[in-house]
Amino acid sequence: MDDRRGFLGRFVAAGAALIGAGLAGIAGLASVPRAQGQVKRWRKAASMFDLGNKPMMVVLAERHQDGWYETRRQTVVFIDKDESGNGYRALSATCTHLGCGVSWDDAKSRFVCPCHAGTFDRGGNVVSGPPPRPMDRLEARLNDATGDIEVQW
Repeated sequence: MDDRRGFLGRFVAAGAALIGAGLAGIAGLASVPRAQGQVKRWRKAASMFDLGNKPMMVVLAERHQDGWYETRRQTVVFIDKDESGNGYRALSATCTHLGCGVSWDDAKSRFVCPCHAGTFDRGGNVVSGPPPRPMDRLEARLNDATGDIEVQW
């Protein structure tokens, strides 16, 4: 009788230990977030034929799906020819002061932030106001095969 009870006790204890170990593994996987760095890649922003004499505002968007949960990340950039006239530049439309959205003012030929009257020149450098640094610059290139201006984001 004691042998059967001892065996049954050891069997139940081993089963409980296996179940506990499995639950601990599942809890560990669920509690530790996956390490996901934002991967930068080249995205089509505009056609070089659409670009005129002033910076062109473009919205870059990206869908991200994690299981059943889907998010959409987007940013606004200005595409323009660089100073040499042979290349292209992309400037973030987010003011470096407090993150407001800047816009291009044709009359002033400047980027203007409506929140605190910060102004930037066409190259994104601070002209006046409270912004502590120039507009953020993104890498831009021309895809020779398609004629598209691509931005790394």
